Amino acid sequence: MKKLLFTVLAIAAIASCKNANVTAMSGTVPAEGPQSVSIQIPDLGIDTTVAVSDGKFSLDLPVDNKVMGVVTAGDAQGSFIPDGSKLSINVVPDEKVFVVESSSKDGANARCNALNEWMKGFMEEYNGAAMSNDAAAADSLFDIYIGKMKEIAMANTDNYLGITALSSLRGQVDGSELEPIIDKLEPAFGENEAFQNIKKAVNAVKATAEGAMFTDFTVEETDGTVKKLSDYVGKGKYILTDFWASWCGPCRRELPYIKAAYQKYAGEKFDVLGVAVWDKPEDTAKAVEELGIVWNNISNAQRIPTDIYGIEGIPHLILFGPDGTIVKRGEGLRGENMDKIIGELLK
Repeated sequence: MKKLLFTVLAIAAIASCKNANVTAMSGTVPAEGPQSVSIQIPDLGIDTTVAVSDGKFSLDLPVDNKVMGVVTAGDAQGSFIPDGSKLSINVVPDEKVFVVESSSKDGANARCNALNEWMKGFMEEYNGAAMSNDAAAADSLFDIYIGKMKEIAMANTDNYLGITALSSLRGQVDGSELEPIIDKLEPAFGENEAFQNIKKAVNAVKATAEGAMFTDFTVEETDGTVKKLSDYVGKGKYILTDFWASWCGPCRRELPYIKAAYQKYAGEKFDVLGVAVWDKPEDTAKAVEELGIVWNNISNAQRIPTDIYGIEGIPHLILFGPDGTIVKRGEGLRGENMDKIIGELLK
């Protein structure tokens, strides 16, 4: 079953009032609610507090349809795009959420609301399929979601909805599928930090795809020793490399397959290497002992290898050939496939 990793949606869409000088925001909170409202737009350096009078507040903001803002009052929170339209932002009693309405019926927040409604219906179907273990239905819905995000990204190449849809696709599809979207978004978002991070990850995966030679990295362990990937890879053996962390449940569930491969094949032609990422070295050391990990392990790697190899989630397995060529990587190496692939190569 394909597993859908949902990105938290902070959605915007194309502005219809591009020539407006300000985004006029006004709203309401319950009479017995907070006496002030916080408005933040990090990309514009805005972090301000607005007083509430008789349950109402208002504020004029700059216009930029390529950024997202957050409005907070007590426990209630909502997001908006300062797109130049008039925004009415009101707290829904007892729901701890702001409802955003715009004077532009096809503008940023209207499209955001439409997508959020679509997501509610989609999630009901997807969760239903997952709960009933209907793998075929879940896979079909996964494909529908991916198609929807691609459609939104390509239709909103100059506004925040495009970058949000691209973020939702990150780690879900092959980088080659993201490249046309990245090319379309780059003129508007070339300097955007989130966009640059996605582009770097896609380029990293492309540079370290199957068939490419390994890219070395160096890690300084907490005891001062230095370890390199090249200490193990490119030395004449197939090396199954497991990028993992002590806190990662799926990493632990993958261990029985890795242990079985190690016990069956380790020797002159094959070995296993663990690379602990995004973890505290002391937690890694404890897990190595508790889990009975007896193969070589690089700890304290943090983001060094994951940035180089464009790894979005763990566990992530890469099988390096005797000369250091990347033979196989990703989901196809996991579980029962692991033994089949390694066994075939070692014949």
